[in-house]
Amino acid sequence: MSFPRRKPARIALDLFDCIDEKNGQASKWDLIKVVGTESQFHYWLEEFLLKDKFVEEQQTSNRSFYRKTESGELLHRLLKNGKIMHALLKVSGRRLRRD
Repeated sequence: MSFPRRKPARIALDLFDCIDEKNGQASKWDLIKVVGTESQFHYWLEEFLLKDKFVEEQQTSNRSFYRKTESGELLHRLLKNGKIMHALLKVSGRRLRRD
């Protein structure tokens, strides 16, 4: 049984929602469950959300927790409002994209 592939905007929204569901601070394991694998965690968290400062990492003894930054809060609000995100994607690039 295969599941439909999630769009990147949906994955990012799910990650931010997970952080909110965990009282603003999700563990690495919580986020791995959202993306599916540790390599996807590396791609999404370390190569995108942390690198672009949408999420910050907090070390507690030997565990890592992740929470949204102010920029992450803004991106989360934009992702929740699909119309704004869709408009941003249409105007990105050299020319206005058609659907």
